[in-house]
Amino acid sequence: MTIRSVVAALWVAAALLGVQPGQAQTMASDSVQQGWPGHGGDGIGRLRLIGQATLPNGLPFQGTVVGGLSGLDWDPVNARWTALSDDRSSPNGPARFYTLAIDYDAQAVRGIRITGVTPLRDKAGQTYAPGAVDPESIRRDPLRGILYWSSEGDISAGIDPSVNIASPGGFLRRSMDLPKRFKASSDGKSGPRNNLVFEGLALARDGRTLFASMEAPLIQDAEIPPTPAPGPVRITAFDTLTGRAGAEYVYVADPLPAGNGGSFGVSEILSAPGFGGDLLVLERTFIAGTGNKLRLYVADRAGATDVSRIDSLAGSHWRPMRKTLLLDFDTLSGVRLDNFEAMSWGPRLRNGNPSLVILSDDNFSATQITEALVFELRRPGWWN
Repeated sequence: MTIRSVVAALWVAAALLGVQPGQAQTMASDSVQQGWPGHGGDGIGRLRLIGQATLPNGLPFQGTVVGGLSGLDWDPVNARWTALSDDRSSPNGPARFYTLAIDYDAQAVRGIRITGVTPLRDKAGQTYAPGAVDPESIRRDPLRGILYWSSEGDISAGIDPSVNIASPGGFLRRSMDLPKRFKASSDGKSGPRNNLVFEGLALARDGRTLFASMEAPLIQDAEIPPTPAPGPVRITAFDTLTGRAGAEYVYVADPLPAGNGGSFGVSEILSAPGFGGDLLVLERTFIAGTGNKLRLYVADRAGATDVSRIDSLAGSHWRPMRKTLLLDFDTLSGVRLDNFEAMSWGPRLRNGNPSLVILSDDNFSATQITEALVFELRRPGWWN
């Protein structure tokens, strides 16, 4: 997603949570469980920053320019990383994904390098035309070897978003069946907002369910307030065998700080197998004069309302997912907070603790960076 779109999300990613404003405020506060300041709740664990590594800006690689890395996933079978570029097919290269090597252990992060590039292709085997897709998130099924990747489409041009299944070589096999509410509308009175659609994907451990998260509320789900307000974002569960959409849940993104309108946007989600039916959710925003602000939450679907039969959240009664703060990035020292929007579990460290990598999208801008932050999850509770 471009930095201009991130700025736009400040006022677009708004929410009133349906019903009445006073009720919305109560529901939002009830959905948040505070843990240790900036470091999660008891039983969740703590994130320890091991280190960071960056790629050179404008790095050329096999006829492409490396940049816009918006999705990330670890391939345990081949022991390598897959990183999706959000390039819409441009002079920098066709829509594509890269393979990466990130050298780290529990003591240090030693570097990151590009090892390969693969174009995304349609069913006819052709690379995508400029503007046809807007890739955002990617997941690899280690059991079947296939890829899942999301596109935000181009709502302003009437191009629908999509959640896609591809071969390991990037060839499109099929797309998930999207409910009508996620498609571009001709009158602009409903549906997704432009460039604020399927920003995140999370694959369940058994490979049967793929979760897709919106970056911001649907038009019919929330008005646009001039003041800070929580944002009701839909997370949809797709059956990976049938392609059908199933249950939908509402994740409530944090309101922006005072003096700004709207809410944070959801930039990525990730399955958290050690937490039962929970997801990790990365919230992100950009505030002019302040910079990037990011928060990482654990979100729990237990007790949340299935809103798959509710076309408009506004005026409807529902219960959001509960969320617990795992990390406020403002607590990190010595880290330049950029446009972080890719996230994946990595290989276990030698001490048995999981590793987590969060990657920034440089928007192909000379003033931004592609940076990997590597964390150790300590005290992982019932992680398995």
